[in-house]
Amino acid sequence: MRRRFLATALAALLAAASLAGCGSKSQGTDTQTTGASSAAETGSTGSDTQAASGDKITLNLTWWGNQTRNDVTKKAADLYMSQNPNVDIKVEFTDWSGYWDKLSAMAAGGNMPDIIQMDYSYLNQYQKSGQLADLSEFISNGIIDTSKIPESIIESGSIDGKCYAISLGSNAPMMVYDKAIVEKAGVTIPEQPTIEELYDISKTIYEKTGTKTYFDGGINMMQIIARTNDSHLFDELKDGKEDSMKLHFANVEKFAKAEFSISADLLAEKNPDVVETKPIIDGTTWNDFSYSNQYISISSTAGRDLGITMYPTTKDAKSQPMFLKPSQFFSISESSKNKEEAAKFIDWFVNSTEANDILLAERGIPINTAVADEIKPKTDAVAQNVFDFIAKVSEIATPIDAPDPAGKGEVEALGKTVVEAIRYGDATGDDATAQFVPEAKRILEEAAK
Repeated sequence: MRRRFLATALAALLAAASLAGCGSKSQGTDTQTTGASSAAETGSTGSDTQAASGDKITLNLTWWGNQTRNDVTKKAADLYMSQNPNVDIKVEFTDWSGYWDKLSAMAAGGNMPDIIQMDYSYLNQYQKSGQLADLSEFISNGIIDTSKIPESIIESGSIDGKCYAISLGSNAPMMVYDKAIVEKAGVTIPEQPTIEELYDISKTIYEKTGTKTYFDGGINMMQIIARTNDSHLFDELKDGKEDSMKLHFANVEKFAKAEFSISADLLAEKNPDVVETKPIIDGTTWNDFSYSNQYISISSTAGRDLGITMYPTTKDAKSQPMFLKPSQFFSISESSKNKEEAAKFIDWFVNSTEANDILLAERGIPINTAVADEIKPKTDAVAQNVFDFIAKVSEIATPIDAPDPAGKGEVEALGKTVVEAIRYGDATGDDATAQFVPEAKRILEEAAK
């Protein structure tokens, strides 16, 4: 069914976004207390009062993820509880598409989890609303040990000199591709293709193999395009500038019109936002766009040999768009009654070789440099591809954009609507630019008040 690109649709979208606290249906949600066997206590205890009384300390931990992440995170939590019998960790996970609606609802209801998986793009929003605890005191007193963590990583989770989030791994934008299909087509994927090269490669692959291409029309590619213009997406949108968005939507339209691109209907059915349903998984497309911390899960789910390369740039780029990003963070909610115990768990999660032996870089390359050196030889060939990829990106990466402003979620949802309209043929790239930029500017201005 075709989607109509009308002002009323945009109004409905914005109204729905403003009610995000109502939550949404999501896939893969699981709430439970992870089962732990009893063992000698070798880790931290809890608050003095609770430890003395023998009472259990309960920590609620929530994250977005796929089955691989869910499995290894629960296994790590089980190990922590076996080492800390006074701690119960209740876990809850959701896929990305439903996570932020659920977290918004939790925040509105005053029942935020103790430990929250946080994304760089939402950090400002939750800090500004007073939902996140300042972790600086736990860093200062050594409860969270940062002696083997680069200062730039701590700064990535800091706002106005205070740390509100600890990175769980280093990460970078990636394009993943099916090696067998690429080889069959007789093409070579550059370490960093241009968008123009990607178009030509996609055409050849379709002619040789009949396999379709997926082009990322979302906010990640918007940010990349702005960076090629030596600019930043949200700076441009706040100023109402159309330069980068005009180029981006023109690229979306060009790919959408190509015979080799996956159809809008099939793309909506597949849902590339969820690892298990990405079109590359069943070979509908030969490629996909994501972040490197998802490479292991995508490869595991696909069950075949996948390559990894950088997000495409443009042939006349003014600046290198690739950057290193915290894969995700752990934050502690301001409302938590067990902040110190939560900080001890985060310290163990990022600094313990035991924990990272289980996680094996699923969330990105460990931020503790000594742990990273210990873990790499233990990982399989798939995980080592990520280590090597991050090393290549680090050689050329330019500084990451500032954390996304309040209103980012609504802007992202708006972008999905206009891109969908282009893919269905209901709008041109110029139409999309004219609709998106002023509406995004309005959203950001309202959110900043």
